Amino acid sequence: MKAANNNIGGLLHLGGLVMNLIRFLGFIKFLLNLLCVLLAFNVAASGWQKIDVSSTTMTVEDDNGQDRSIKPGCAFSYLPDEVGVPNQPFHFYFREGVKKDKTLIYFNGGGACWNGATCLTSLVAGERPVYNPTIEAENMPEIVGGIMDLAREDNPTREWNIIFIPYCTGDVHIGSRDMLYSDPLGFVNSGNPVMVQHRGFDNFMAVREWMKQNLDRKNTEKVLIAGSSAGAYGAVLNFSRLQSLYPNRTIVALLVDAAAGVFTQPFVNRVFNSVDGGPWGVRDTLATWIPGIDRVGSYDANTFYQQLVSDLSGHFRRDRFAFYSTAWDSIQAFFLNTMLKTDAGINDPDEWGNIPPESWLQWHVRMRDTFDGVAASRNVNYYIGAGVFHAALIDLFKPVPPDGYFYLENSAGGVRLTDWVRRLVTDDRNNELRDLMCLEDCQAPFAAE
Repeated sequence: MKAANNNIGGLLHLGGLVMNLIRFLGFIKFLLNLLCVLLAFNVAASGWQKIDVSSTTMTVEDDNGQDRSIKPGCAFSYLPDEVGVPNQPFHFYFREGVKKDKTLIYFNGGGACWNGATCLTSLVAGERPVYNPTIEAENMPEIVGGIMDLAREDNPTREWNIIFIPYCTGDVHIGSRDMLYSDPLGFVNSGNPVMVQHRGFDNFMAVREWMKQNLDRKNTEKVLIAGSSAGAYGAVLNFSRLQSLYPNRTIVALLVDAAAGVFTQPFVNRVFNSVDGGPWGVRDTLATWIPGIDRVGSYDANTFYQQLVSDLSGHFRRDRFAFYSTAWDSIQAFFLNTMLKTDAGINDPDEWGNIPPESWLQWHVRMRDTFDGVAASRNVNYYIGAGVFHAALIDLFKPVPPDGYFYLENSAGGVRLTDWVRRLVTDDRNNELRDLMCLEDCQAPFAAE
């Protein structure tokens, strides 16, 4: 590892990188100044504890009883300070609730990257980066709203213990690899290699280790494992490692927000089917001893997600699985379009946002097929809302004013999403959790021909 880092030091032209990233960093530095104020005055005042994690290599015991080395950090957190990229070590947040026998474990979202164009070019081109490489911006529970809005009495988990896992690694919380990327357009570092640390899985395992040592898991009655967007994939793929921490009598539920698993085959081949584990190193991070996940290396993009979830729900029959998405989620459709474009060699981020009707339709149809397929299992349900909004559990991706979407959404059968989630976590047999869907075209973003 030291030798690799020394080699990278020779490859990085720091001055050029600063100039190339100046547009992105100016935005980030503004956010950091604002968010640091929020952190100091709001986080502590509301009872959130910031738990710092060492960026040194550490050894933890995995769910299969094997020791493994992890090195927590963010996408650029090991770079020298003079580069100008926020390089703070990874941390997470914990809030002790009034109801100490109930725990919400939440994986935050923030996009993804898997090649030079998505990991580097998008930092300086396009409307905004396709992933969030900083631990501060958009990564504090006090600013994301939604299910983290603890002032609302109709929040079904407001009195629970809450663990909030930030996301800053571009790997949907399952990466454990440092990768060299080159900007194909030459904007970043003149096209020379730059290291990106995909350490989302290492960060998660550090949080898991803290949970093992600090939480009263034996007396926990209910657990909700949830995530939004990229964080939802992290919640799915790390579910077994969290579920195993609790006794059999604990009621465990999974809530997947805005993650329908609609990928292209080249993306799946690169990330999940590569012999070497792909850019994120998933061969070494996925719980391949769990049904569904054991197919890594041979996934078919059209059936990957449905098989994975169906096998997981079949293996964990006592647990409950719930999925939410809008019918025309603009961010999920954007990422499918980005995969299609970059698969075709189109590496200019300005070209990715123009989503044609066929991409919208492909995403919508495949999402519907996946949700209908997984809901064939008795312990799996879905809620499909109207419109193009992304990530219902948080408010970051909503138009102004964003507050309250999680509490106001009722476009599927007139049932409030908040009440639907409450039924999930209360396991109320008198109010059965049902599959719900918006009506007619569900506010499609284009007119049907």
